[in-house]
Parts: sequence; structure tokens; C-alpha cells
Amino acid sequence: MAELVTTDTRVTAPGEAVPPIPGEVAELIRARAGERLAPLVHGLFRSSLVLDPVADAEDAEDAGEAGDATAPGLVGRLGGLPPLPTGTDWPEFADRPMQLLAQLDCAALAAAFEAGGPDAGGWPLPADGLLLFFQDEWLSDFTGRGCRVLHVPAGAPPRPAPFAERGTPAVPAVPVRAARALSAPSYQDRELERLFPDDFLIALDLAQDLAEQLPRPAVRVLGWCDSDTGRPEGHRPLLQVESGVLAADWGECVNVSFWITHEDLAAGCFDRVRHGFEIA
Repeated sequence: MAELVTTDTRVTAPGEAVPPIPGEVAELIRARAGERLAPLVHGLFRSSLVLDPVADAEDAEDAGEAGDATAPGLVGRLGGLPPLPTGTDWPEFADRPMQLLAQLDCAALAAAFEAGGPDAGGWPLPADGLLLFFQDEWLSDFTGRGCRVLHVPAGAPPRPAPFAERGTPAVPAVPVRAARALSAPSYQDRELERLFPDDFLIALDLAQDLAEQLPRPAVRVLGWCDSDTGRPEGHRPLLQVESGVLAADWGECVNVSFWITHEDLAAGCFDRVRHGFEIA
């Protein structure tokens, strides 16, 4: 049996609880990791929100007007135009206006998160206002700087992107609903690997088993990284979006992600969010 490394892996934010594990998943973990290490694998699980695009026009009408990020039943939308308050500049990168990827209503997200029960701890993001996720649509920066996340009050009018030599067309709006879901680390996450320093194949096989039990969604808030994107040291995923859910041309890019540190997540600070993306 592999010996446990006692290095502090810290996978939860302050006040974040470890969610309960379904019986079949717990049994799978015991079979792979053994009775002694199974509780430590359990401790790596995180709660997340899976965002489900409302693609059907009738469903969107039932949930509310697609252009309204705070309509009943919705938690926001992907794409569209951002409601930027007066005096807030449109984010830019390399002298180009960034592309709005998502605008999410914090109160609606919190309600969806807490509807799953109190066992996952409190909602770690702001309780009100909107979170706006911008990115460099050219995906030209590999250092993680090509993004911006703004927390703004709800109710501001939508604003089109400023003129640029090569414009930044708005991504067509896709309304989304949310449901809480378990999220497990992959074999690329060092927190799981460190539990099995003498046999990496255990972590690899376990991660594959968990991926089959907990399918990867197209859009996720919080949780663990679902893609092969590089993991910025000391960061965790804030938002992940696969390219297939949007009518946007990202070339060979198959998903993008936004990353935040534990400390910034706990403080509600989004000034240092990092950007990641995966090329097929």
C-alpha cells in the first residue's frame, strides 16, 4: 500500500465543506484506494454548479426572456452584451476590446447552490450583483493574463463593445439554468497524485473511474478542472466553458477557463483571475 504524503494539499476555501459522496462512488474509491486512504480521497471532492444551456426557444420563453440575465428560472447567460455601470470601462487586452463570455447572476447562483442542501457549506461567491467574464477572443496570451472578471451591480443597461479596427462581435446570448453537482479531481491534479506517491497508476485509474461516474458538463462554476488545460499553481477553476455551447469561432480551441486562488475566492476579489484554454 502506498504511503501517504503529509504535505498540506489544501483543496477547499475557508469555510468550504466537503460534500457527501454517493454510496456507489464511495465503494469505487475504497476498491481503488483502500480503506485507509479512501477518506482522504473523499476530502478532495468539491461542490460545483453545472450550467445547463436553455437551447429550446419554448423553454427559454418559459424561463423568461433570453436577454434577461435575471429572469425567473435562469442564473444568467453565456454571451450577449454586458450590463456595464456608468463609469466602468470596457475591459481590453493588447488594445483590443475583450469578448464577453458570460454574465451570471450571483443571487440566482447562490439559490441554486443552496437548493442542493446545506452540506456543501455556504455559497463562496458574492451573494448579489452580476459576475461578468471577459476574455481575449484571439486567445493570444499563454500567461493567463487575457481575461477579466468584473463584479457589478445588477440593473445596468447593456453596452456594445467600443469600436476597434477589428471588432469584437458579441457572442449570441444563451440563457442558462444551474444545478449543484459533485466535482472530483483528475489525474492531472497534484492533490490526487500526492495521495499515491508510490504508484501513480492508482491515481490515474481512480480518476478515470470517477470521470465515468461524474460526467463532464459543458459549463461548470467552481469545482475541479474538467479539461486538459494547465493548472496555474495555487489556483482553482472559477468558470469553465466548452466551445460547443456557443456560436463563437475560437479556431482549434475546445474550451476556456477562468482560475482564482483560494484566498481571492474567500475575499471575493477578482482582480487577479487567470485565463486558460485548451487547443485540440
